[in-house]
Amino acid sequence: MAIDKLTTLRGISVRPIKRTDVDSLVQLHLEFERYLKAIDKSRPQYARNTYRERLINDGFGRARAFNGFIAIRDGLPIGYVFYHEGYDPDEMNGRVLYVIDLYVTKKERNSGVGRLLMNAVASTCIRIGGIDVYFGVWTKNKPAQMFYKKLGAIEVHDVPFMRWKKKQWPS
Repeated sequence: MAIDKLTTLRGISVRPIKRTDVDSLVQLHLEFERYLKAIDKSRPQYARNTYRERLINDGFGRARAFNGFIAIRDGLPIGYVFYHEGYDPDEMNGRVLYVIDLYVTKKERNSGVGRLLMNAVASTCIRIGGIDVYFGVWTKNKPAQMFYKKLGAIEVHDVPFMRWKKKQWPS
């Protein structure tokens, strides 16, 4: 799949995200938050009021932090995936992509949208000479885990995902 061109399957179009997609991406992200909150009511709520601005700066600004694809059917956004490039010095090639968000609307789940979005990421990884796509999946999001396993993804048990919060950094 050429990532610079629109890819269509069964009326579903997948293309790279553009600045003009921001409002649609914000709406999809808010749906994603509601989906995750329904899984676990104690899940923290994140700052919604700054999300649009951060999305514009980080996704379309000078120092772009991520790229992505959006899925569209009948002119309506039905899913998205965000990813960024990385490097794994332990692998022969080293280049990898990290998926940081994948969401498909409830109505479109199990229709192939998620697979199309992930295939677009895989094609991008091939294009940059990468060898793997990594992603984290919330342990409580069992449907997402099953989806990734259907793609052929495996759990990496020997490499825990860690987080170092800003408030814990030396001043």
